[in-house]
Amino acid sequence: MKNYVFIFLLLITLASCSSKKNIMYIQDIEKIEQILPEYDEYKIQSGDILKISILTENAATQRLLANTERNSVSQDRESLIFDGFVVDKMGYIEYPSLGKLKVSGLNILTSQKLIKEKLDSLQILNNSTVSIKILNWNVTILGEVNSPGKYYFNDPNLNILQAIGMAGDLTINGKRDDIKILRFSDESRDVISIDLTKSSFLNSSNFKVASDDIIIVHPNLNRVKSAGIIGNSGTLLTLLSFILSSIIVISN
Repeated sequence: MKNYVFIFLLLITLASCSSKKNIMYIQDIEKIEQILPEYDEYKIQSGDILKISILTENAATQRLLANTERNSVSQDRESLIFDGFVVDKMGYIEYPSLGKLKVSGLNILTSQKLIKEKLDSLQILNNSTVSIKILNWNVTILGEVNSPGKYYFNDPNLNILQAIGMAGDLTINGKRDDIKILRFSDESRDVISIDLTKSSFLNSSNFKVASDDIIIVHPNLNRVKSAGIIGNSGTLLTLLSFILSSIIVISN
């Protein structure tokens, strides 16, 4: 009888516990090599929405800009996107007093320089500082995370761990060794697999998140089992109790 009880308790323990290998990140972290990949600098493209801010040393002009600038810092992101400068299909933006400026194919720094030089050449604002941010960078995170959804970001070097953190981290049921990333571009549609339990992904070019990435976290085996025949731990306990009772009756 004691043997039956022991087996019963052992089965419950095994069924309810997850191996730490299934839930720990970067399990070989002590073996990581200090080699960081070089990322291509982002180039502005058609469809991007830009927030363009201009700062000047002239107090009166600065106050005027603060009152008339389309992208006030007090606005929320939705308002900023609505009022932002959209890069059209030909790669141009329409900026007040400057007309059309082609910015597609340029990085942010070069675009800022372009606008500043245009302002200086027209003597509209001398000694001004131009700042550009891209408002429509976003990542969608689905599956076994605590807060799935679409998230906007401004950091051009956002990485996959930071993105997952924005979604509240993976749940205990998230499959950490096979994170899927769907990445779209004009040239290709890629499906990328990343193993968060190994440090190799830290030195991968896919460590960095690209705008419009879709990150999918599949459920691990425990989650799949619980969603199938064995619905939850209570059901499992009932099933095991029935099996144990049957064994005892047959033995007697």
